[in-house]
Amino acid sequence: MLVNNDVLYAETLQHITQFNSWVVDVETNGLDPYGYNQICGIGVAVNDSNLSTYYFPFRHQQPGNLDLKYLPKLMEVMNSRTELIGYNIKFDLKFLANDGLDISNKTLIDTMLLIRLTADTTIRELGLTKTIKRFYGDEAAAYDIETKKYLRSNKWQKDFSLAPPDVLGEYCEKDVYWTLRLYNDCLVKIKQSGQFDILELEYALTRVLYDMESRGVIIDTNYVETAINKLEKRKDQLEEEIYRLSDSEFNIRSTQEISEVFHKLGIHSNLFTATGKESWGAAALAQINHPLAGLIRQHRALSKLASTYLEPYLAKDVLHTSFCNWGTLTGRLSSREPNLQNIPRNHFKLRNVELSEEELNDIQTRLAATISATGQEVSSGLDAEVLSTWGFMGDDSYDESDPSQISIRRLFRARPGYNLISFDYSQMEVRVFLSYLRNEAMMELLNRNDVDFHGEAAKIAFDITEDHEDFKEYRQLAKGITFGIIYGIGSERLAQQLRTTKREAAQYKKRYLDSIEGSREFIRGVMKAVEERGWIKNKYGRVYKVPSTMSYKGVNYLVQGTSADILNERLIEVSKLLQNTKSKMLLQVHDEIILEMHDDEIHQLVPQIVDIMQTNSLGIPLFVDKEVCPDSWATKIDYEKWMTSSKQDGTLKRITLKEAKMAKISLEVSVTKQLVSKTGQQGYFKAAAKIDEIDLDKPLDDQYKHIEECFAGTAEQIKTQILSQLAALEDGEYRAPVKELEADAK
Repeated sequence: MLVNNDVLYAETLQHITQFNSWVVDVETNGLDPYGYNQICGIGVAVNDSNLSTYYFPFRHQQPGNLDLKYLPKLMEVMNSRTELIGYNIKFDLKFLANDGLDISNKTLIDTMLLIRLTADTTIRELGLTKTIKRFYGDEAAAYDIETKKYLRSNKWQKDFSLAPPDVLGEYCEKDVYWTLRLYNDCLVKIKQSGQFDILELEYALTRVLYDMESRGVIIDTNYVETAINKLEKRKDQLEEEIYRLSDSEFNIRSTQEISEVFHKLGIHSNLFTATGKESWGAAALAQINHPLAGLIRQHRALSKLASTYLEPYLAKDVLHTSFCNWGTLTGRLSSREPNLQNIPRNHFKLRNVELSEEELNDIQTRLAATISATGQEVSSGLDAEVLSTWGFMGDDSYDESDPSQISIRRLFRARPGYNLISFDYSQMEVRVFLSYLRNEAMMELLNRNDVDFHGEAAKIAFDITEDHEDFKEYRQLAKGITFGIIYGIGSERLAQQLRTTKREAAQYKKRYLDSIEGSREFIRGVMKAVEERGWIKNKYGRVYKVPSTMSYKGVNYLVQGTSADILNERLIEVSKLLQNTKSKMLLQVHDEIILEMHDDEIHQLVPQIVDIMQTNSLGIPLFVDKEVCPDSWATKIDYEKWMTSSKQDGTLKRITLKEAKMAKISLEVSVTKQLVSKTGQQGYFKAAAKIDEIDLDKPLDDQYKHIEECFAGTAEQIKTQILSQLAALEDGEYRAPVKELEADAK
């Protein structure tokens, strides 16, 4: 029903207020709830015998709107509901919040979660239209295709407020109707498969992700502009070098022209496209022993960096990504706009580099992995001159002081008075995999936080010790096999990754499985379960419906899925801890959580967060590495080192402990405070109190007593100075003095 007058509004409200659960969908004039876009209409469905649907038009640019005065009342009634259901509901909630929705004390149900939990693992497309087609047939989904075609024909597809309320209203009502139908039908399947507990966890996670997205992470737009300029200059240099080597100017973006240039040099690609043409993608270029290939790849990579990760954020001060807890088959979080998983961890070198032998070997290994990913065998290595052209991608050790480096993670910074703190699970998937094996020796190792599991696996599988001359190589073999098992890759793919023959890879894998007790039994058990009954269930009760022909993927679903659910569970618990604090969660990438922590709360909250993350309802021993990103996400410092050795900018300086010779230490506390007078005049006051030469070899009680006296005297002096400077501000005589007060205890 189109609710577009006073009478219909009153009648509709009287009916829908009888239901505490509403299905909601919004139509908007754009896709950005954090900018200028807003709701033009709201769709609501209730679970009565008819699955009744309604559309409230408010801001259409054509006649037929409901008076805008009714919107606050509708929001007031919606705020009193206990349950809101939607399809990709976080999108709708953000727009509704702009008009007064309060999501506290509500269960937030995303029907996409129920679809994901009940669909086969072969189903990857969860969009509403395709889902309706799968469940109810083409005719049921035809309204979406037809309406969008009509909107495009009138050029209304980017701004739905241009469409008449009756056209868009019918469309929106069908969206909420089918969302409710899907919810009801999938809920039956959830109960039948025993997944209600994991569904409840996902409901709670939806709220956490909504809060993370809404806060967003600060972008350093000045750095964005600087990085773009640097990239353009470097691309100009590369173009000159490419034209010199090819002895001609051509369009570097054109694969056809690249093909012609290489053919003139007598070079042909080993790879081909689906249409039979020579491929000049990264894997093809990685096999060409000519510097031109590396330079072209470098030019492409830098162009993509600029267009994908820099230019979209030139005028965006805060990045609000969109987390999808329905976006992967395993249950891991994914993200969109941007995909955080794809943001490069490594920095990029915008200059020609001279590489060491070890660096050249690392590049050759990376190129081999690129080639292997296409199913190609790795041929002989490239010359050092050629490899150096591929050396533009550095590691994760970004150096802010080096003007020839850029890092995409450098874009992301903390707000003033905050620091980005990273909490990263150590070897999480390996630990979860080993927990499935029920191997007593491995379980003992799991309880230690200093274990290199790949090294231990190498010792067991290949019967060697750490002092073996080839231990490093055997460790890499063990690591490759472990992840090969987790990700379900066969001997051929494993051979490519290990850079060996298929036969030798199979022998390595057999020796590994023979030696790691319980591994072969676990893998066979999972595959047998898939082949016999078509489904498996992880330790949290998440069900995976897997075709028998894909039984080899079962281990991956269980290990990655269990790891994902541990992390999701812990995100919820960390969110509860932070509920009444200034510190908030911002990002989740791979096995890492990034928090924006207030200076006043870091010391207290970090140990509590570590405790929460190292605990889980399964009792699997997990350990967390914690690091501080003092300047940006690109630079990380071990948390303990940062706490004891660094000072940071801000209103409160970090307490610093310095070890001294002869078992003596020094302690310094610095405070910088902004002063604002009653008339609005501003200045600042800095006080530093220093305690020198505390002798740890002598009784401390007398020294502590003397320190307390010194600090008490210092506090009185600080108070006097602040009052004096405030008075000077009032009189207009402020000269921005900095007063340092020292109290020595020797």
